[in-house]
Amino acid sequence: MKDYIQWGALHLDERTACLLISFLAAFGTVYLKQRITQAQLEEWHLTWNAVLLLIFVWKISYFLLHPVLTIKHPVYLLYFSGGKPGILIGAAAALLYVFIQLSRSSLPLSTFLHILCLVGFSFLLLYGGFQAFLAKDAASSLFCLIVSGILAIFLTRKKRRLLPIYAALVLMLGLSSTSFFWLKSDETKGKAVAVSTTGLKRGNVPPDFVLKTLDGRKVTLSQVKGKTVFLNFWASWCPPCQAEMPEIERFYKENSRRPIEILSVHLTSEDSVQAARGFANKHKLTFPILLDETGEVSERFHVVTLPTTFVISPQGQIVQQHIGPLNREMMESLME
Repeated sequence: MKDYIQWGALHLDERTACLLISFLAAFGTVYLKQRITQAQLEEWHLTWNAVLLLIFVWKISYFLLHPVLTIKHPVYLLYFSGGKPGILIGAAAALLYVFIQLSRSSLPLSTFLHILCLVGFSFLLLYGGFQAFLAKDAASSLFCLIVSGILAIFLTRKKRRLLPIYAALVLMLGLSSTSFFWLKSDETKGKAVAVSTTGLKRGNVPPDFVLKTLDGRKVTLSQVKGKTVFLNFWASWCPPCQAEMPEIERFYKENSRRPIEILSVHLTSEDSVQAARGFANKHKLTFPILLDETGEVSERFHVVTLPTTFVISPQGQIVQQHIGPLNREMMESLME
């Protein structure tokens, strides 16, 4: 399964793409339900607005969680979010919005919960189906297809008294299908790690290289085997690279006692040694800055977009590839 989907300059990992498509499709399902039953769309609009508010607050929550860093580097709001804590803050804001709107309207709480449950069930089902399809898991895909049929029947029913029966059935099957996929996914990851072929896919051993640092030392990738390595490719003229470097430095300092190494490969062939030195001094970087003066290493790692980061396990195998800027929380999650 490919790690990333690219449309022009936009990069999305497949899980994020599945989440986005499933989310939009789930709301489309609810809208279709409302149209079929000829119901008013007031509750649908309320649900949609609440979710949009959750996303907005989640996106700007980085400022709430790290106000000093955001004031010093406003561009962080463009590239980073509040992560899991931000989702909780967004959910609290969305619930407060719903409570205020329900208190001002005649819309019953049960109607809103009905729409919310249908969105949740549809999302679980669609997400599980997409993931199973991408993993070429025929059993899980068939399972989700059957549940989709049950959901389609539910959508055509106008009698609310059948809601608990259908809701319980869809929830049970939806959770079962997604859980089944996640178990299969974990098994697949375990098998992938066992592969030791040289290459750039997950589970492969990346090609070794020798590069000089800013202070003239020679560093090889193989000499840091036994540590978790973040192999980061960047250039001083790259705005996302400028945004992520203080975060990488913060992560590096906070984990100085752990077996973690950061090898930051500067694309000197498309920049200059002076620019790399000035950048490192400006951001007070303490991890090794390697100079790719010929562009050979970045070419061997098929680096097209900056920044690009490979996460390499202590066993010397690629476990993750990330395209785009990183922050401390993202780096922690990439190690899981």
